[in-house]
Amino acid sequence: MLRPVAKSTPLAARAVPHPDVAELRVGDMLTFLAVVRSSSLTAAARERKVTPSQVSKAITRLETHFGRRLLERGSRGVVLSDAGRRLAPTLEQVVTELEAARGSDPDTMELSLGAPSYLQTTLLPVLASIAENLRIRAFELPPALLRASAQDEGFDMLVLPSAPGHLPASWVSETVGVLRKVLFAPPALAERLGRGPVSPAALGDVPFVLPAYRQLGRVVPVDDDCPLPRAQRRAGHEVGTILVALEVAAATEQLVFGPQLSGRRHVEAGTLVEVPVEGWDVSEPLVFACHVDRLSARQRSLFTAALRAAMQHGSD
Repeated sequence: MLRPVAKSTPLAARAVPHPDVAELRVGDMLTFLAVVRSSSLTAAARERKVTPSQVSKAITRLETHFGRRLLERGSRGVVLSDAGRRLAPTLEQVVTELEAARGSDPDTMELSLGAPSYLQTTLLPVLASIAENLRIRAFELPPALLRASAQDEGFDMLVLPSAPGHLPASWVSETVGVLRKVLFAPPALAERLGRGPVSPAALGDVPFVLPAYRQLGRVVPVDDDCPLPRAQRRAGHEVGTILVALEVAAATEQLVFGPQLSGRRHVEAGTLVEVPVEGWDVSEPLVFACHVDRLSARQRSLFTAALRAAMQHGSD
């Protein structure tokens, strides 16, 4: 008996199956995230304890799986492509949830906080003390980078000076205080500058510890909002955070312009003093921003109230 011959489907008309999610390797995701952190295949290889060739193969497998290029390679290392920037927070969240499922209380929620170092030192203990069933992961970035990359970095909360930039509609922000910025100097240098408000012209020959950070092999100067422009100041040491700048100033004959809050401990210890300067009155709002889907209304209210109380106490 003859059986009908099944008609064959032309190759072009056949559906091309997408790679199965089961083929996605956790190790490849970890390797990709290591490259994201270091912008270097070699550095990622050291972190993952594999060879650079194995790192390249892991990235290739991910690019094949997702059907798009994730990294752009250049003379100064590697940078994320547009697709890579969109994917990185998702993979970071997947890895975070896997780690949490392995070793933490399933009833405990994990939140990622971005804030400058000095605000973390002062305010993170306040948030941690009232965090009910929450585990906070805090990461330090300069304010300029936080404002520019809050969404790309996958933060759930931000505490930072001034407005956080253009955040998605799913974010809300509230002002929780005011940050004054002042000039700090070691006592001996302050005495030489003289009592009372100092003329800005008297600061021209005194070195400042200046803020800067490193990105893709380049040193990027940071604006510290000082009324005396950077080009008119004598450059001293350059550091990445205000806390390091204050430590350097306390040990040298250099000035630092920065948030009054950041230097409180040095002033109380007598290692630095505030130097009043004629015409200088710089302040900016302190903002708490969060993703509304990650914090409940009650949690947002508690955190906002606690931060406002801490800032009020700090200004007394």
